[in-house]
Amino acid sequence: MSKRDSKPYQATRDIDQDAWFLYHTTSIPYYEICAQLCADFADLYNGFITGHGLHGAARLDYWVSRYLSHAENIRRGIKLIQHGGDYMPMIGFLNSPATDYRGIVEQPLGWMTEEQRRRWDESFDRMSHACSTGATTLRNNEWAGSYWRERDLHKHDYELVNRDDSHKGDFGDDIQNAASLGLIAPPKEYPRHSINHDVSVKPGEPCPQTGVWIPSQWLRGADDFSLAFCVQGQPMQPAFRLRWGKPFDMLANFDLPDDGDDTGFISFLETTALDSDWYLVEKPSSCQIP
Repeated sequence: MSKRDSKPYQATRDIDQDAWFLYHTTSIPYYEICAQLCADFADLYNGFITGHGLHGAARLDYWVSRYLSHAENIRRGIKLIQHGGDYMPMIGFLNSPATDYRGIVEQPLGWMTEEQRRRWDESFDRMSHACSTGATTLRNNEWAGSYWRERDLHKHDYELVNRDDSHKGDFGDDIQNAASLGLIAPPKEYPRHSINHDVSVKPGEPCPQTGVWIPSQWLRGADDFSLAFCVQGQPMQPAFRLRWGKPFDMLANFDLPDDGDDTGFISFLETTALDSDWYLVEKPSSCQIP
């Protein structure tokens, strides 16, 4: 096999680490952090606008109001989870503040001092990372199970079935990135998570219980599958097999000699949807989310 061919995904897997991450990023305290970060960003931005006397200029006030609305929507989503177990609206509530970057940077920002822009960027990065991480944990609940159940209808568009929009593979880097921004504090030792073999479901069937689930392939020793957080009543997603795609040459459009150097080549994880038996990974009673 050429070093520029696709390659198997191989990583040391830790069910306790990955399950902890999924349970943590779907916890009420984590969502409260996301809401507070949206509100903090809006307050910071508003303070800078006030200090420079720019209220009413461009659409600066609109974006302050928008992020205050994001915070309120996330808090509304928390109540829906607490009182009805409905996680689905939270996907959109978290995705919106994380994807507003294009619109907000189209506003004039050159009026800030260098120190204000540094604080603005830092506040936005923390808020955006927290919200996008939470949305990604939930995202496969939107369509992955439905696409699998209706896969015969997508024969000419099968990438929809094979697309894994959630966290993939080992979650160690996800945890480190969030920890570096002060968003989570991973324990020195992850609590042990037990697998309930009496609670199982197949892809496309309604998920019987909200929580973290493990595919049977993992239990048989495969290291190229991911855990998933699934919501009760939603069609269960398929198991996604991971593989490193064929490296893409970022320098292909430049007139450079082909010296065999792999500098400039990058690979992305590719996924293939497969049938499976999913089993519930129970949250330890001793696991306290700070």
